[in-house]
Amino acid sequence: MSVAEHAAAPGHPDVLVVGAGPTGLSLAITLRLHGASVRIIDRAAHPAPVSKALALWSASLEALRGMGVVDTFLEAGARLNALVIGDGDRELARLAVGDGIDSPFPFPLLLAQSRTEEILTARLAALGTTIEREVEFATLAQDATGVTATVKRPDGSEEIVRSAYLVGCDGARSAVRHALAIPFEGFTEPATYLLGDVRFSDPPLDHRSIYLWWHQGSTIALFPFGDDLWRIFAVRAEGAGDAPPDIAELQRHLDRHGPRGLHITEATWLSAFRINARLAQNYREGRVFLAGDAAHIHSPAGGQGMNTGIQDAVNLGWKLAAVLKGTGDAEMLLASYGAERRPVARDVVDGASQKLHLAFSGGGLTRVAKDIAVSIFGNLPVVQRKLQVELSETEVVYRDGPLVALGGGAPRRAGRGDVGGRALDAPLLDDQGGAGSLWPLLCVPRHTLLVFGEAPLPAALAAREGADLRILRLDAARDPAGTVARRYEMARGGWVLVRPDQVVAARGASLDAPDLARYLGRVVSPAAVA
Repeated sequence: MSVAEHAAAPGHPDVLVVGAGPTGLSLAITLRLHGASVRIIDRAAHPAPVSKALALWSASLEALRGMGVVDTFLEAGARLNALVIGDGDRELARLAVGDGIDSPFPFPLLLAQSRTEEILTARLAALGTTIEREVEFATLAQDATGVTATVKRPDGSEEIVRSAYLVGCDGARSAVRHALAIPFEGFTEPATYLLGDVRFSDPPLDHRSIYLWWHQGSTIALFPFGDDLWRIFAVRAEGAGDAPPDIAELQRHLDRHGPRGLHITEATWLSAFRINARLAQNYREGRVFLAGDAAHIHSPAGGQGMNTGIQDAVNLGWKLAAVLKGTGDAEMLLASYGAERRPVARDVVDGASQKLHLAFSGGGLTRVAKDIAVSIFGNLPVVQRKLQVELSETEVVYRDGPLVALGGGAPRRAGRGDVGGRALDAPLLDDQGGAGSLWPLLCVPRHTLLVFGEAPLPAALAAREGADLRILRLDAARDPAGTVARRYEMARGGWVLVRPDQVVAARGASLDAPDLARYLGRVVSPAAVA
């Protein structure tokens, strides 16, 4: 084969992203918003016509606000109202899924992954980068200054791509992960699961609710996702093989185990699959990183796979861009990615397996015991609140890694607004004195320092404001009733530093605090480019 060497940008980008699913697209958008050059490649000729993921949870909607596309998503999707659990012809519990979430977007959004990818692809194109399709990653080698990758082009030729960093967002069978020989530790569930995207004739179902139903020894899950389509999940009896189901098999499962009165009229996708629960042993080797399904895969129970990948992307994106610009301690920033994100993925993988077993096997409970437990506990507000918080990912707290330690560490009972937790939204007045919100002001590609009260800024601090740091005064003009200060439990004269991924970096009571100067000096101030 010929080897074509492309000597000029965009041939040799700052970052080569392998994989153009939601994770890769979110990473590329984040990098572009921070000024980095990107190439994004995908071996597929076209986006997948079917959708693996169907829901965007609150933390992902918050991230999409930072990417400048959340309004498009809200117009395209439908807000999910409830999880309805039943047995035969009885509804056992109806769990609200959004009412208790502390977020500017306190609800999950139902939207097919194919549409999610369309919106993200358009946003990336508006930022000047398009997906290079039918371009397949082959090999990589790295040295002290960059990564040299070989990619195969549609005409059969090979291209050598030199980049400062490479990120594998190429899914569960990641070629990048294999090239690095990173173990993908975990297990495969023994059962075969069935999936069908179908339409029903006049279903007695709420198109903004998910249904989890069991009867006669097995379970059915039903998810709406637009165009009158419903996704069916069911489990096949042991020994029945892994061949895709037909409509008749799914209808038998519905008749035996699902809500009454459902008749399939059409199927657009039918599949049988095994579920894997796996986690990459590490997320980084030198200048090469893993994100999304390349780093973690798990049961679809809870619908968090795509969401966790999007959160990987926004966490890694700003850090790579900061290192490329020469701001901050390169090794500290890069090491913090895996230290922060891998524990989150571990919890998601474990939690998804637990939800799967509880939903489809009852966690060892008899049918009667499960019905009683769900009827009693499923309707309790405290149980619903716990489920909402866990699925939304809004109260994820980073407790490990050098950035969290630099910011003073996460408190034992940390939540939103604490170091390592996500920032809080609050009402405030805009520059013209009208009603506004804090969250959009935090969704910028730089750190934001919230300063509470009227005290003058130290000269050294004021001099730091610029492309990588914005200082936002929350004084009587912006926060006359002290609403933002109360949300952050911050007295006048205090401060909160928010990262570009809307995570609290540090906080303190005085602008002269050494924690603030130390953090800014290590993360925001210019440093030598790695």
